[in-house]
Amino acid sequence: MNRVLVTGGAGFIGSHVVDSLIETEHEVIVVDDLSRGRRRNVNPKARFYRIDIRKEELASIFTHERPEYVNHHAAHVDLRRSLEDPLHDASVNILVTGAEDEIS
Repeated sequence: MNRVLVTGGAGFIGSHVVDSLIETEHEVIVVDDLSRGRRRNVNPKARFYRIDIRKEELASIFTHERPEYVNHHAAHVDLRRSLEDPLHDASVNILVTGAEDEIS
């Protein structure tokens, strides 16, 4: 059994990933700000934190929960907004994952 943190775990795809992980006996932590997802989608066997993944509080969740894996589904998917404000899009989809360290 692994401890898995799923970002966006209250959304359509993320909640199905959470359900599958729980069915295969993994311990699951869900982080979602509920801007697009719904609380009712979160499996009751998962621990749920309602926060924006770009906030500093995420570090304390990692410290407290100590996940072995992260499954990232908290993505900004509005194509129009991504063209109008690419920095916002990147802040949710790329920068929060630490990928900027790999790019630089």
